Amino acid sequence: MTKAGTRFLLAIAGLGGLLYGVDFGVIAAAEPYLKALGVYSGAKVSLIVGAVLVGGLFSSITAGLLCDWLGRRRTIILSSAMFLVSVPVTSLAIENFPLLYAGRVLQGMSAGYMAVAMPMYLTETLPPEIRGRGTGVFQTFLGIGLVAAAGAGCLVASLLGAADAQGMTAAKMIAAWGANFWWTLVPTAVLFVGAFKLKESPVWEARRRGIAGEDEAYPRGCRRSADDTRIENDTIPSRTLSRRRSGVTPWLNRQHDSSSLLQRRYIVPFLLACLVLTLNKTTGMSSFTSYLVSILHKAGFSGILANYGQLIVKLTNIFMTVIAAMLIDRKGRTWLLKLGTGGMAVGLFAIGGVFLAIERFGVAAGNLTGLVTLVLFFFMYCFYAIGPGICVWLVLSELMPKRIRANGMAIALFMNQLVACGLASTFRPWVENWGWSSMFFFFAVNGVLYFIVAFFLPETKGKSLDELETLFERK
Repeated sequence: MTKAGTRFLLAIAGLGGLLYGVDFGVIAAAEPYLKALGVYSGAKVSLIVGAVLVGGLFSSITAGLLCDWLGRRRTIILSSAMFLVSVPVTSLAIENFPLLYAGRVLQGMSAGYMAVAMPMYLTETLPPEIRGRGTGVFQTFLGIGLVAAAGAGCLVASLLGAADAQGMTAAKMIAAWGANFWWTLVPTAVLFVGAFKLKESPVWEARRRGIAGEDEAYPRGCRRSADDTRIENDTIPSRTLSRRRSGVTPWLNRQHDSSSLLQRRYIVPFLLACLVLTLNKTTGMSSFTSYLVSILHKAGFSGILANYGQLIVKLTNIFMTVIAAMLIDRKGRTWLLKLGTGGMAVGLFAIGGVFLAIERFGVAAGNLTGLVTLVLFFFMYCFYAIGPGICVWLVLSELMPKRIRANGMAIALFMNQLVACGLASTFRPWVENWGWSSMFFFFAVNGVLYFIVAFFLPETKGKSLDELETLFERK
């Protein structure tokens, strides 16, 4: 792969991460208008907000099969097309609950397919020495997507008015709701068009057409470079290459390729991947994305200060992710993961201590306690960004052996989304019945478990996918 091709691929990875971040971040600014409009009950508003997670659950079930059937590249194209369709549906059907719900589900499916297909494509296409950088770009732009959605919401509120502003009519609320979604068409359209220029993953092409037809895996008129050959050799097991030279193409033989997740050599990497993705949610990061303003407000900040605090934390996450992207191929995945999860656990215990002081020891919530909580979140997000934030998608893609990667990633992502749904539906009842401190201590304990699991992960830095699979076969 040429340098220009690598840069183009990283740009597409960035747009994929941006779409994923926008997908989950855009509702935070739009939801107040939906609630203030008064068309739906609180229960229906919650259903509309949570519909993205429902779509994510469905896509996590089907993403592996889709990636194997259509290919990684076509799944990326499909994901961006689904989001393009969902935007006008969601924007225009605000007063039609079935259509609005369907549009939100479609957005969740789009994000779910992108979360599986893009990291998988990067893992199978980029050279081992820059594979971490590709995932870092995806994660960095995911954070940029969250900030962009928040920034767009602030702009819409300043131009059209906030949901609780005086003189806000139903027409203005509907316009503001739509404006929070319409702008997302631009980056998504660029991704949709750009994805057509990508080559398909050499791993998927080899499995679909047979190793004997290796040259056919490249588009007509495109000359394969020496780098392309090296990448393909890295991603195709050496034993299969030897069969290719003898004219045998066993990858399409279903009797030979009857790999199952239950085979012993696949169980360890599969369980590790599931644990990593599950703990990535049970440490509370997805909950903080939705509730950070409320958390800072509960800690003592006013509403406006809580909003500015959220923006600072999200910007910090992006800045630290950029630093992590420069470190991941130097320091390694497990080193960063251990450092990040350890720091997260300390920060979560400290935040729990602040809320324990407020709830149990009579400390008055005010600007001081709010500032302490914000600093602790700043501390915790720094460690999250340089550890789990950048490592989780890469570790998942690299841990899964090639023959089960698509379905294995889909199952692990399903568990990830299922946990996210559970936490989203129990967060408010939990803090109302047992207090905010207990929730943070729960997150902190999971942070400790995450730290322990990191010691069982093999280092994948600089290793080809063939070498990683051999490592697991030895185990």
